[in-house]
Amino acid sequence: MGELEKGASEYGLGVKQLMENAGRGVAEFVLSRYGPARRVCVVCGGGNNGGDGFVAARYLSASCRVEVILLTSPERIRTEEARQNWEALAGTQAQVHVAGETPTLVRLSTAIAEADVVVVAIFGTGVKGGVVNEPCATAISLVNGSRGVKVAIDLPSGIDPATGSASRPTVRADVTLALHLPKVGLRGREEFTGEVVVVPIGIRSERR
Repeated sequence: MGELEKGASEYGLGVKQLMENAGRGVAEFVLSRYGPARRVCVVCGGGNNGGDGFVAARYLSASCRVEVILLTSPERIRTEEARQNWEALAGTQAQVHVAGETPTLVRLSTAIAEADVVVVAIFGTGVKGGVVNEPCATAISLVNGSRGVKVAIDLPSGIDPATGSASRPTVRADVTLALHLPKVGLRGREEFTGEVVVVPIGIRSERR
C-alpha cells in the first residue's frame, strides 16, 4: 500500500485527494448501511487516519448528528492535509471537541457511549511497544464499551497492519473499512476487525 500510494502521485493523486476519497467512501458506507439521521461519533487521532475521519465527519454532518473528538491538540495534528480537513469542519454542522487529556475525554464519554455509529480513526499504523498511551487508551476502551456500531477506518486502531499484533487495548470493530486493499495484518483477526469491507480510494491496482 505504501508503494501504491507513492505511485499514485505520479498520476496526480496526492495525499489530500486520497484522504478526501477515503473519507467520502467511509461516509457513503455508513449512510448506505445504517441510514441517515443517526447519531455518529467520529474519534480521531492526529495523523492521516484521523484526517480520513475528519473528511468522513464533514460528509456525514450533512445528514447525521455528528460529533468529532480529537485526541490531541489541533496544533499537534501531524500533517498539513489532516490539519486542513480538521479546519474544514468549522464550516459544517458537526460538533467538534478537543480531548488531548484523559479527564476531558471522560467528560465527553456520553458522545461515544450513546452514538448509533462510532467511526474510529485513531491510528493508521501499529503502536510502538504494543501499549497505547493516554488519552488514546481510554478512548479505545470507551469505544469498545459503546452501545453503537463500531466502524474502523482502514484497520482497528491498535492492530499492526503488517503483523496483526494487537496492542493493549485494541479496538474491537463490527466493521473494518479497508482502504483500497485489506492490510496483511487483518487476516485471521476477526475478533478485532469484524466484517472487512474494501473501500476504493482511486488508486490503480498496478503502477503503469
